[in-house]
Amino acid sequence: MGRYAIRRLLQLIPVLLGTTFLINYMVWQLPGDPFAARCGQRPCPDAYINAMRAEFGLDQPIIVQYWHFLKNLLTGDLGVNFNNVSVASQLAESWPITVRLGLMAVVIEAVIGIVAGVLSGLKRGGFLDNVITISTLILLSLPVFVTGFLLQWLLGVQLDLIRPTVSEGAPFVELIVPAFVLASLNLAFTARLTRTSIIENRRSDYVRTAIAKGLSNRRVVGVHLLRNSLIPALTFIGTEVGSLMSGAIITEGIYNINGIGGLLWRAVNDHDFTIVVPIASLLVLVYLLANLLVDLLYGVLDPRIRYE
Repeated sequence: MGRYAIRRLLQLIPVLLGTTFLINYMVWQLPGDPFAARCGQRPCPDAYINAMRAEFGLDQPIIVQYWHFLKNLLTGDLGVNFNNVSVASQLAESWPITVRLGLMAVVIEAVIGIVAGVLSGLKRGGFLDNVITISTLILLSLPVFVTGFLLQWLLGVQLDLIRPTVSEGAPFVELIVPAFVLASLNLAFTARLTRTSIIENRRSDYVRTAIAKGLSNRRVVGVHLLRNSLIPALTFIGTEVGSLMSGAIITEGIYNINGIGGLLWRAVNDHDFTIVVPIASLLVLVYLLANLLVDLLYGVLDPRIRYE
């Protein structure tokens, strides 16, 4: 597995370079000049626009721009945004909060989704299966912002069980409900994937063989059935790690969380691509590492998978 992990890490290098290059190229090629509307009601003079383009290296070829971006990214010097504020300092303040929120959402999605899917699959057609099926349908039919506002009003305003908005430091306890809101859609998908996989694998030959050998139901489910049934759900969770962090804009806005989502939203509205590009590149890196981890976990869950 060690050689496989090294080979997969090496394969990530061209993918990372290619995606970050496309991000740099496409973002800076969007219609409109990001400096043209920064002088209030009056159009900015050409001298100002040219000076700003030269300051941020936009007057150079795209390959040169990308080289400077890579060099700055590796050294941690991301420069300043259009308001002359350090980009690295803004990311240092916002990124840990979003990472904490995203990881909590992944844990909630994995634990509740998988447990609900397993129970629903094992009790197919029963009362518990119907309850879980209806609950997941409700979560799938509600947009995230509706779920967020509903829980904020019910738990924060009516029942006073949580703070309606998260405080400045974003402590762990206050992020539980926002993390559930962020994970709500993926949680429902995970539960349905796990349920379907459990139902299909219960009819497999290796499960019938384990039962014929006289193994206990706990061992059949925990060792044989569950491990193989988790692969589709694990694949889905791994691919959604990056989207959970990038999709936190709505959730962070509802609960006033000072994370990457709000920072990215403000940067997009201001056409401040000095912030958009590093955030998008970091999300690509998170996505690639999450998928690498999923690939490595396949062999742990299914002994039939071997890494050559």
